[in-house]
Amino acid sequence: METPPRSLALLAALALALPLGVLPLHAASAASESAPDGHIPLATLREATLDVPAWPADDVQGPSGPLRFDDGSVPIPHRAVPDGRPPYGESVIILSVAYGDVDHDGAEETIVVLGCLIEGGSKQIVAYDRDTAGHIVSLGRVAVTTGQVRDLRDDSVRVSGSGVVTARVADYQRCCDDRTPQTWQTRGYALRGDRFEQVSGPTRMPPNPHVTDTRISTGDLVLGQPTGGYRYGTVDVTVTHVGGTHPEKVTLSFYPPTGLERTGDDWPAVTTEPDSFSVTVAAPAAGGSVTHTFAFRRPAASTGGDLSILLATVPQMGPALPWTVDATPTIRTGPSRP
Repeated sequence: METPPRSLALLAALALALPLGVLPLHAASAASESAPDGHIPLATLREATLDVPAWPADDVQGPSGPLRFDDGSVPIPHRAVPDGRPPYGESVIILSVAYGDVDHDGAEETIVVLGCLIEGGSKQIVAYDRDTAGHIVSLGRVAVTTGQVRDLRDDSVRVSGSGVVTARVADYQRCCDDRTPQTWQTRGYALRGDRFEQVSGPTRMPPNPHVTDTRISTGDLVLGQPTGGYRYGTVDVTVTHVGGTHPEKVTLSFYPPTGLERTGDDWPAVTTEPDSFSVTVAAPAAGGSVTHTFAFRRPAASTGGDLSILLATVPQMGPALPWTVDATPTIRTGPSRP
């Protein structure tokens, strides 16, 4: 039976009246049915190959690209890094999973919180889907611990009905028995084109009076030619206030190898412990640096060992970047400093 011309005209008018991007019910159902099932069970993820985005340059480092997970983790071979640089984690771990339709195709996608961890470490939220062949593919990184954001709450990720991914983020990451106060915020992210962008929540962290970015760096400890059965030398220790709360003083704790001992009369007041000793000195000016020179000696026949130096602030504050508050200067022999 032919459709009367008047009915055709009414259908055309109805189609034109629909808001842009709104499909008739039968068309929306067809789109949902044709979309790949991106709801990937946790058990599958834990044994899958996942495309992991690069870890941030200012946080714990680890492998990226296609990574094969075994029981939810990927081990990381040990790699030494220079003093003051972010260390490599011990493993990449799947921390939590959430689900929701972030690309508006009518089917759920999988939102994974990944960690590159030692005890604490880097975290990132990544969205995964399946392609038409059933392979797991990445839709991109949602959020990551970098800059002012230093932690993500693993179990806080949610996906709203409009496809916005929300998560709790913090300005400081605690580790072990650290109880430094943190500032937590809820931020929302949405897929815009081929990347996720922040669409809700604060965009900056307020100053945290309990956190400082005060760092330590050193030169080598160079021990000169033997004199009276000992080698003598000095090490330069530079303390720099980069940002955050400005401390009044800093305490430098020294952990020397067997045989290495203080010498000379220029040391500040020393507090001695069984395996270490420490000195407390004035902090550099806000945004500035100060270099201290410390003298040591060691029996001429002694070799090897490490001198570790750890910085703590007075009053005590959490370090913004924990790998910047300790140093291990190389102990070597050479011409003595004039």
